[in-house]
Amino acid sequence: MIKAVFIDIDETLTNSNREITPNTKNEIKRCINKGIKIILTSGRSRQEAIEYQEQAGTSPYIISSNGASCYDKINNVEIYNKPINKENLKDLLEYSIQNQYKIKLNYKNKLVLNRATYPDEQDKIKSIEELKEIIQTKQIVQCVICHEQIEKMLTLKEYISTKGQLQIINESKKIKNPNIAPSKIYYCDITSKDVSKGNAVIEICKYLNLNTNEIITIGDGENDISMLELTHNSYAMGNAIEKVKVSAKHITLTNDEEGVAEVLKQL
Repeated sequence: MIKAVFIDIDETLTNSNREITPNTKNEIKRCINKGIKIILTSGRSRQEAIEYQEQAGTSPYIISSNGASCYDKINNVEIYNKPINKENLKDLLEYSIQNQYKIKLNYKNKLVLNRATYPDEQDKIKSIEELKEIIQTKQIVQCVICHEQIEKMLTLKEYISTKGQLQIINESKKIKNPNIAPSKIYYCDITSKDVSKGNAVIEICKYLNLNTNEIITIGDGENDISMLELTHNSYAMGNAIEKVKVSAKHITLTNDEEGVAEVLKQL
């Protein structure tokens, strides 16, 4: 019997317009009314993931920062977090300043950065000294480094490869695939080496007393592979790349065809 469904957000729950369709929301509500927990698993910060959780009406358990943080919103319980080493963070901040990268730091329900790209980021800007203080006093679970030039991101990847305690857990698709259309800005999500969505799903399962036979996982990206491989009840989106599809037991429709709703209808 399925007791919980873990769903990625971008290009899985949301369509190409970054919308959650009414049909998908209705299927989520129907499942929750039947006692099935619907849990979002995202590369986004906790606060961003909570905004989607409230919009979609999913259960109050949040996996954010690519699995570096698990949170029970109702009881305000930090279920699990895996912060980045502070010395590594100091190095990343210094490297970003010297090389004109945009850097974002995720901790608890906060997201702070050195410069804004979009209007809704203006209130999150901090001075370099403030960022240094935050690194020293807070547990940063994910660092996102961005730049408008893809060549700068390739240089960043070489730099991160020299840092044994760190990993690039997620990145703009064009960094790996030059055939994808250009973007305004490119990103790399950086976490501690042993962070994964799969490990985070396991922590939530422990917290809710679930086993992997009682869950479904749904995703489209390489950062979803670790959770897709956890259970026989795993679904890759129709818009996922082949590497992701072969890691899942099933394939559903694309995000623009409401693939998540299609899976939920079966419950």
